[in-house]
Parts: sequence; structure tokens; C-alpha cells
Amino acid sequence: MRSKHVFRGKFRGERRSLNRGAGMEFADYRVYEPGDDLRHVDWNIYARLDRLFIKLFHTDEDLSLVLLIDNSRSMEFGSPTKLTCAKQIAAALGYIALAHADSVAVYTCAERLSPTLPPTTGKSQFPRLTKALNAMTASGQTRLTECLKRLPMYQRRAGMVVILSDFLDPHGYADGFKLLLGRGFSLTAIHLISPEEMDPQTHLENTPTGADWLVEDAETGETKAVTINAEILAQYRDQQQAFCNNLQRFCTDQSIGYAQLKSDTPVEPFILQELHRVGFIQRNR
Repeated sequence: MRSKHVFRGKFRGERRSLNRGAGMEFADYRVYEPGDDLRHVDWNIYARLDRLFIKLFHTDEDLSLVLLIDNSRSMEFGSPTKLTCAKQIAAALGYIALAHADSVAVYTCAERLSPTLPPTTGKSQFPRLTKALNAMTASGQTRLTECLKRLPMYQRRAGMVVILSDFLDPHGYADGFKLLLGRGFSLTAIHLISPEEMDPQTHLENTPTGADWLVEDAETGETKAVTINAEILAQYRDQQQAFCNNLQRFCTDQSIGYAQLKSDTPVEPFILQELHRVGFIQRNR
């Protein structure tokens, strides 16, 4: 995985860190202090300036990856469901991170933020990750902004945050995103959509024009009488597309990674091609 920012790590890994240590690549100098290892003194500079300077090197440490999965009731929609798709993507990204000595933590977010897997490192921990993902079920309403605002209470170390959601929060998402950006996190939004949401016409082929429907909100249980006709369907498609466009535009303006996936699309090409195209995945040749 490719990060736009360099973060401070906690354990030795494969990523360049903001910390300085016993790496191989030179980073900078600082003035010698009593107790410093004399093996790191630059004696050539001492010969010229008659002052002691310590050579600093870049150190390679782990990167913190947070997988934030929306498990509200709206994620149960579609075939396969959006939640199933989110689990598959999270498993793939988690495996990539663990295989490269990075740290992986998993949270669910619906009405509240719930830690599901504490920060874990090492490829041997992949079964723990899949077990945590398999145990997830959909429940509750979407409170995405509230969940995002609480994340720094659990994740004290800034890193990469991948948010897997349909982003159908009536209270919006902007404030939560901006708070995490202000705390130094690097964000990627993976927008999950079911084909039925984009174009319900294909699933209403046997519905007579002007038919009356009683529509129920999947999360609140609220019902509303709706007359289904060509004009209403056209308005719906326009609003759905506007919602997707606004989310993508917001992410672009805020330097947040954005990728969209329909739930009936295979996950593997999405990971290897689409996430590579947007710069999140780096493929080694």
C-alpha cells in the first residue's frame, strides 16, 4: 500500500518513518550530546570544524492501517450485500498490510464506533483478522461522523484510515473527515453501491406504470408512500448520481483517496486495478 504521507512507526517494518535510527540511508546531522554513540560521529566534519556532529539515518518502521467498516443496516442491501463486499476488501487490504510488516486495526461503525481487532502485526495474524470480519453483522443506523470523531481516542498514532461505507448518513460525512485530516491521518474512502441503488428500473420490470409502493427505510423503519413512474425514477437516478459525484468531488478537494465499487463486481480486479489506478496499491514487478 502506498501512503501519501510519512508517519512515525512503532515497530520495525518496511516503511520509511519520521523517526531517525540505525537505518542505511543518511538523513541529517545533529550536534553531539554526551552519551551519544561515538561510532555515529562524523570525524571528517570534526576535522574541519572542530565540533562533534552525529550522523542520523532514516529508519524503517511499520505503518498503521485502520480499516473502518460501516455495518449499519443499509449495508445489508444488494446481492451480494455491500457489507459482504466490504469484508472481502478489508480482508484483502489487511493481508497486504500484514504481509509487509504493517499494523492493522479493524473497527465497525454504525451508531457507535466499536473496536473489532486491536492493532495487529505479522502475516500469522491473518486468521484473527478473517475471524473478526466474519463475525460482523449489520445493525443500527449510520452515525458515520460521530464514529470518525471518536477514532483518535482509540488510535493515538496517526496513520492510514480506509473507510468502507455507502456513506448514507443523513447527517453527512464532511465534519468527521476534516477532523481526522486535521489530526494527521491519511484517508481513503471506498464507496460501496449496489446495482439496485444506481438503477432500480432493472428490478421493477414487472411493475405497472404509476404503481403505488410503500417504501421502508432500512435503518429507521420509517415508511413513505411513493408512486413509481418514469419521472420519479429519473429524478431518483439524478439524485443518486449527484450524491456520488458530490462525495467524489469532496474527497478530491480534501486530498482524500476515493474509489467506487458496485457490490456485484469481483473484488480482485478492484484491488489490483482500480486501487492501483488511484494510487493506493503499488504493484511490484
